[in-house]
Amino acid sequence: MKCLASLSFGLLLLAQTAFASTAWQIASIRTTPANAPKVLAATDKLMASEPMKAFPGRVLLQVHLADGTDPATHSFVTLYKSAAEREKFQQTLLGQPAWNEFLNTLTSLGEPVASTRYTRVKSWGDIVDTDDVWETHPFAVSDPAAFVAALDALMASPTGKKFPGQVHLSAMAGGGITPVTHVVSVGWASEAEAEAWANTLQGNADWAKYLADSRKAADHLGLNVVRDLKEWGPATLGELTAP
Repeated sequence: MKCLASLSFGLLLLAQTAFASTAWQIASIRTTPANAPKVLAATDKLMASEPMKAFPGRVLLQVHLADGTDPATHSFVTLYKSAAEREKFQQTLLGQPAWNEFLNTLTSLGEPVASTRYTRVKSWGDIVDTDDVWETHPFAVSDPAAFVAALDALMASPTGKKFPGQVHLSAMAGGGITPVTHVVSVGWASEAEAEAWANTLQGNADWAKYLADSRKAADHLGLNVVRDLKEWGPATLGELTAP
């Protein structure tokens, strides 16, 4: 069973896709509060190992703050400039002692929950690495062009120009049979910043127009909130989302 569980973690964290765009994925796990610091320590050890010195992307370890009935407690978000870059690097990890040790440690600390893969469509706002609170909004989009246009119009409006965070629209590349086709990820410096911004939207004409336009093109399916615990890797979000 331990070997099967280690394989499951490996498949979650090494899943690949074939889209020529910013490639990112979420591998979620369930662990206990007592084991959470050990997950962080194991990731620190992996990222400091010899094989990871060639890692070209960015890894985020996140704790789930609000995710409804999702049993996961933490997620690994792995970002690369492209699927080709990811595939090339991940092939180098297979069979590496440091990687196998990491998988075995995770197996002893918790269990894998799910893996979802995305490709980035477009980004808006101030793309920085200091935002560590993330809202994830899944959508079932029926008219992608109109949905992008609605976001473009909002972010170009007087209200959007005052927006303090960052927004990333991504298309689902793999993750099971669900209504979700796209995800909007909103990054904030803090929960207080998110709350202050939400308070400005009551009765706001730009926001009302966005809601009307986006509802014609997509169904909003919910909201999850996570917080970054730690980040690793040489690539910045700005570099990863650059044209």
